[in-house]
Amino acid sequence: MGRRTALLAVVIVVASAGAGLVGADVAGDGPAVQGGGSAVQSDHVGQLFGGVTAGAVLPGSSVHPATDRARIERGPTGAVGSDADGDAGGDEVRVGVIGSAFGDAAEVDGRVVARERVTASRFGLAVGDGGAGDHDAAVASVVAQRAPESSLYLASVGHEPTPAEYARAVDWLVEHDVDVIVDSGSYYPRTADGMDRISAAAERAADRGTVFVTSGGNTARRHWRGAATEPGWLAFGDDGTQGNRLGDGRISGAVTLRLYWEGSADYDLYLYRDVVDGPDEVVAKSTRESGSAEAIDAVLPRGSYYVAIDVRDPGAGHVDLFAARHRLAYAAGAGSAVAPATADGVISVGAVGSDGRLAAYSSASTDVQAAGTVALPDGRTLEGTSAAAPAVAGVVAEMSVAAGEDDLTPAEAERLLRRTAVDGRIDPGSAVAAAGARSRAGDDVGERTDGDGTADNGSWVYRGP
Repeated sequence: MGRRTALLAVVIVVASAGAGLVGADVAGDGPAVQGGGSAVQSDHVGQLFGGVTAGAVLPGSSVHPATDRARIERGPTGAVGSDADGDAGGDEVRVGVIGSAFGDAAEVDGRVVARERVTASRFGLAVGDGGAGDHDAAVASVVAQRAPESSLYLASVGHEPTPAEYARAVDWLVEHDVDVIVDSGSYYPRTADGMDRISAAAERAADRGTVFVTSGGNTARRHWRGAATEPGWLAFGDDGTQGNRLGDGRISGAVTLRLYWEGSADYDLYLYRDVVDGPDEVVAKSTRESGSAEAIDAVLPRGSYYVAIDVRDPGAGHVDLFAARHRLAYAAGAGSAVAPATADGVISVGAVGSDGRLAAYSSASTDVQAAGTVALPDGRTLEGTSAAAPAVAGVVAEMSVAAGEDDLTPAEAERLLRRTAVDGRIDPGSAVAAAGARSRAGDDVGERTDGDGTADNGSWVYRGP
């Protein structure tokens, strides 16, 4: 468990005034989310990374010792593209990878030019044996496979980076003049300002000419978007249900809820426990007086729970509810991406299944799509938009090599990926060929598809399917 999560995991238990909200009986039959796959549920902080279960981090354990300042860990002598200053030599394409932590992987370490850790936190997911290090090393491994001429720069932000720490990681990569940045995480800051700051860091990189590729998020079943027209409890469905069931049946452990909206509206966020023989209980709530976000982080005993939203002022526009760790009974894939996938100039990537269709877990609001399952050199697989994003980043790296001295801008990279896609799914060979031919053909590449204020105390980041 991250330290910040531990500090926030104070469960408030008070009796509610009534017997629960309309239609919020989570023990009964509710609307089911259709499609294959399973929800990520855990009694601990451990999550699923590409089919490998990460164990819970015990109190006092650490990924790295705390330090007063971040340090650069140079690649081994003779690493691909490495020179005495730890910078890539020659014409190799440089790819920066942002992750919680990177474990040791032989197929990656020989390609790493430099590492940076921007957080001094002693808390995070365990490195190795299925922890964050395995997930993020796998992401780097996918890039290495897809772009054999690339050199890697690894930036570790920890499990719960603040927006400022995230920005430092991005800036460090830009300072090292990387051509491509890839991030397979989805970030859930406690304020809307924090979300904006994460997006702004990615946008600055794109403005500097770095192609920024990120996962669209595996949030289709953990997100709800709607609107309110009047004060009172918000209805999640056409049937007037005012509670959104959390998880499939009884759950326990860490719960992360975020509510974001735009404009001058005012919402409060509540987490209820469904009680069979008495009034339902409010176990956690977020009722800020300012800002455009509410956040709940709690650790719960086993039981049945639902989320409720109190509309104090509906304002105008929509409101987005995210349950980062659990499914929601009422859910929508549209609009389910979070920072940095929502940033301007960033290429967000969705995942498709073996049938070529958008995976049930994948956000439907992405720029491009790629396979959601990628085989790793050690025989395991990386799954989800976490796998699709580095696959696309590897293709972009190869496109940069093909473009030669004609630098590939972020806008050009996205345009070529989209124009050569087949039914929205990238076609690596066609994209690389188009990048190599664009200067000679005037970028005349045939289209293959029809489609087009409060202080922020940090973020919660989810990585994996």
